[in-house]
Amino acid sequence: MRNLFSLDGLTALVTGAAGGLGRAQSLALGAAGARVVASDLTAEAAGRACDELSEAGVANLPLVLDVTSVADVDRAFGELDAAGVRVDILVNNAGVSLRNSALEATPEEFDTTLAVNLRGTYLMAQRAARRMREQGGGCVVNLSSIGGLVVDGERSSVYDASKAAVVQVTKNMAYEWGRYGIRVNSIAPGYMRTAMTADLLPSPEAEERLIDRHIPLGRVGEPGDLAGAVVFLASPAASYVTGHTLTVDGGWVIAM
Repeated sequence: MRNLFSLDGLTALVTGAAGGLGRAQSLALGAAGARVVASDLTAEAAGRACDELSEAGVANLPLVLDVTSVADVDRAFGELDAAGVRVDILVNNAGVSLRNSALEATPEEFDTTLAVNLRGTYLMAQRAARRMREQGGGCVVNLSSIGGLVVDGERSSVYDASKAAVVQVTKNMAYEWGRYGIRVNSIAPGYMRTAMTADLLPSPEAEERLIDRHIPLGRVGEPGDLAGAVVFLASPAASYVTGHTLTVDGGWVIAM
């Protein structure tokens, strides 16, 4: 069973690695044996992620990367090629959550949300898959959301649209790339306690109302709750799993 979930000898590239969910997934992949390429928008953020990985004894490499830029994605993969780094696992974790009502959402909020959450995911998966095809296979894990499956509240239309697109594109990529030995799956977290969700959980009272109404397991998620999911989907344990979206939501979706 240890071998089934082992990532020994593999390299995982995680985008948005300095954020709450990115950090938790990076640490989990490292604990399973992977070397982690911790990418983020600035050198400071990428370095911070690598410092935490080093403290945990995880082999790591920082990478500055703007996932919305074709030129920057190409540049980043070129640097990895030049350094002889093979990417076996891609975790498309980078994302933004700009919440506004469907009547008030601005074109700028729409464009930024779709650029990071969908365009960035697509560009990174596409670029990684081209390398994985040459390598004989690989694994892509995209971060969606329960908002990609159900309406998760008011002021969520743009965010939910971006994450629904991630769910669908995961299926399309899995269908097209399976012949190359590339598995593509996604994780749909519920509300997780991170800086990105602070405005969704403004008070203990609001949190209790949300739990009572939506979460059968009786608590808001913590970033570490994604650890098992990402390791499973990246590991040989999921060798016959592709095109799937795994909800990690405390039961939110089934309670709708």
